[in-house]
Amino acid sequence: MQDNRIPPQKRPMTEAEILRRRTLRRAAIKRQKRRRTLFLSACGLVAVLLIAGIVLLCRGCGHTEGKPHNESIYGSFAMSDKSCVYTFREDGSGELRLSGAPYKFRFTLSGRTLSIDFEAEALTDCEYEVAYTDTGLELTAGKGTATQGEKYILNRTEK
Repeated sequence: MQDNRIPPQKRPMTEAEILRRRTLRRAAIKRQKRRRTLFLSACGLVAVLLIAGIVLLCRGCGHTEGKPHNESIYGSFAMSDKSCVYTFREDGSGELRLSGAPYKFRFTLSGRTLSIDFEAEALTDCEYEVAYTDTGLELTAGKGTATQGEKYILNRTEK
């Protein structure tokens, strides 16, 4: 069967209809731009918060090489065989236990230079260069020592 219907004719739009459509289209474009801007702003904020969280997390769980775990000279430090134990107190006093025998001293730390002044005149006052490690101290023998330049590793035994 043949379709004999007459197709609907489009009538020309009036000036008011043209203006109304143009206004609606412009409003739709503005809404679309606002949504896009809001979405991109939210994505940027999430990215910044995520990066800040990662930085804080990484900073909290590790240490940098420039600042080891504990840069405090106060406490007790022993050589690996425990034959030599140094104890440094906050009041500037200390004790060296050498094969069980105690030797009292006073110390000062100026920068990386540790100066030890023994109470016993039998022991020579000396200086060491201090480097902090993850497990304790590394002392490099300096003035007043028999073996200048030799390095000694001392592990922290107590704080």
